[in-house]
Amino acid sequence: MAWTFKSALAALLIAGLAATAFGADDPIKLRQETMKAIGGAVGSLVKMVKGETPFDAASAKAALATVATKAQGIDIASYFPAGSDKGETKAKATIWSDPDGFKAALAKLQTAAEQQEAAPLASIDDVKKALGALGGACKSCHDTYRENKS
Repeated sequence: MAWTFKSALAALLIAGLAATAFGADDPIKLRQETMKAIGGAVGSLVKMVKGETPFDAASAKAALATVATKAQGIDIASYFPAGSDKGETKAKATIWSDPDGFKAALAKLQTAAEQQEAAPLASIDDVKKALGALGGACKSCHDTYRENKS
């Protein structure tokens, strides 16, 4: 009886690992999770700027590090392969019809994120500056390459 329990437990563990691995291979899910992480980090900066949370240099630096790390990790081939324009996605077809423009827009985000992560954060004004740089990069890409689905 104990062996059956262990077998069932092993089967559940294997199924769970397979589901996790499948999710990692799903480019739509992969990019949505990455963009949510970036959005959450930027959102924490917005809250600081709005005064909803107090200025905290360490938290702001951590948020910028998240944005930079996640942005640098975006690989066009893995995140936006051919055929991943179908399904539950907000990606516009322009990503695939204008890959060079999309790569340039992504490079702007990656550069802005790296620069802001490296910049000093001594005050809320520094956070505002960082947020402005990131916001501009995000907006230009979203305006051209992302559907505005509510």
